[in-house]
Amino acid sequence: PPAWGRAPRQPPGLPLAPCRAFSNNKIMVELDESSGVATMKFKSPPVNSLSLDFLTEFCISLEKLENNRACRGVIITSAVPKIFSSGLDITEMCGKSTEHYAEFWRAVQEMWLRLYGSNMVTVAAVNGSSPAGGCLIALSCDYRIMVENPKFSIGLNEAQLGIVAPFWFKDTFVNTVGHRVAERSLQLGSLHPAPEAHKFGLVDELVPEEKLQEKTGAVMAQWLALPDHARQLTKSMMRKAVLDRLVAHREEDIQNFISFISKESIQKSLRMYMEMLKKKK
Repeated sequence: PPAWGRAPRQPPGLPLAPCRAFSNNKIMVELDESSGVATMKFKSPPVNSLSLDFLTEFCISLEKLENNRACRGVIITSAVPKIFSSGLDITEMCGKSTEHYAEFWRAVQEMWLRLYGSNMVTVAAVNGSSPAGGCLIALSCDYRIMVENPKFSIGLNEAQLGIVAPFWFKDTFVNTVGHRVAERSLQLGSLHPAPEAHKFGLVDELVPEEKLQEKTGAVMAQWLALPDHARQLTKSMMRKAVLDRLVAHREEDIQNFISFISKESIQKSLRMYMEMLKKKK
């Protein structure tokens, strides 16, 4: 079966404590075995950027949960104030070797294939800004709840950096908001404040920050009230074509990324962007 397919279920071992936590460096994971719901919290300050290490850890954490019979749903959120995730780590794309670019891009693909194709119910609790790759993570979940703060924004803003969102980012976006909204938003590289993102369905609900946890739990319970197999087969039916498209063109997509990111003009605009970020600090 393809790498992102269902891993065999582990045989049930010894009874476990009701709440298990396994933390890596950048992601904290807690599983409440009574409800079958895990929480994955990004804790990679300052902005939870998606470095190679972060992406690797994300995939391992997700796989562990996917293989755990006790886990049926996962809530994805941030432990860093005001930011969900700032997206791909630009330092991974600047002045590195072709081999490094290939390894990094494969990890980005893997993260999306696993999350978008996950058997679990996935709910994004977006408690801060979420540009680019951060937006992709939220889009890949089954449901998105965002804190209703107009200072927090979300979107695929790649065009602003002079780079292009890959076809599978675009497909995920189109499947969420529809063709016209996606087309305009992608061309302009728009970052949408929470109220606007809610208006056209980029996020499903807005809640005050203090209600986020309670609301996320309630939504998760609603999704978990259904028989898993019916929900999983329906999800797979809705998402399979988009997942298969990347699986079929995976190597080509990596080569496209390498040739694009290696262009001197692109390297220059990324360096300028990094300088601008440094000045902001």
